[in-house]
Amino acid sequence: MPRFDALLFDLDGLMIDSERVGADSWRLAGAELGHEIDETLLAALSGLSVTRSEAFVAERLGDAALARALHERSRHHYQRLVREGDIPLKPGIENLLGWARAAGVPRAVATSTMREMADVKLGRSGLIRFFDVTVAGDEVKETKPAPDVYLAAADKLGVPAERCLVLEDSYYGVLAARAAGMPVIVVPDGAEPHPETREIALSICRDLDEALALLRPWFGAR
Repeated sequence: MPRFDALLFDLDGLMIDSERVGADSWRLAGAELGHEIDETLLAALSGLSVTRSEAFVAERLGDAALARALHERSRHHYQRLVREGDIPLKPGIENLLGWARAAGVPRAVATSTMREMADVKLGRSGLIRFFDVTVAGDEVKETKPAPDVYLAAADKLGVPAERCLVLEDSYYGVLAARAAGMPVIVVPDGAEPHPETREIALSICRDLDEALALLRPWFGAR
């Protein structure tokens, strides 16, 4: 049975239901600019940072100027929706985090989201109360799928990378965890997991309650 000393959490799509806000933002931007954003592109953007998403869209559309305009408008809508709307929690996340805190498991957030928006999301959702350590995308050299945010989070916790267990929802996050040398549990955010995700993950759980059932014995008698 595996044993671990710390839990590292993704934010968007794992703990909060913000991926749909991101998708709505791209749709609104597309409508403004007269360019329909297809669902395949939206699914592929899941887990990418702000900086990486523009380059990805430019490559997919073959039009850097259009991608830049779509990106700017989508960011405008995203920030407005996050600041003004609800930030729904993923079912089971408060129960899981409550167990981890009560059990004394060190915890950190490692997100590709920029610090300003990460703080808004964590604050407005109420999840910040469960964490002493958070690492944002603009605080490291490279965002996911690079390992930087996870390595920085482990360093701040003072726990070796191989003793950290990552919880993720996206393919790019799974790649980041693997690059960091950290085992990962995946709770997909609706979409069917990428085939490589199935090869990398310790387990793919249908929801956070199933993930918690796995975690309890893996963290010993706490």
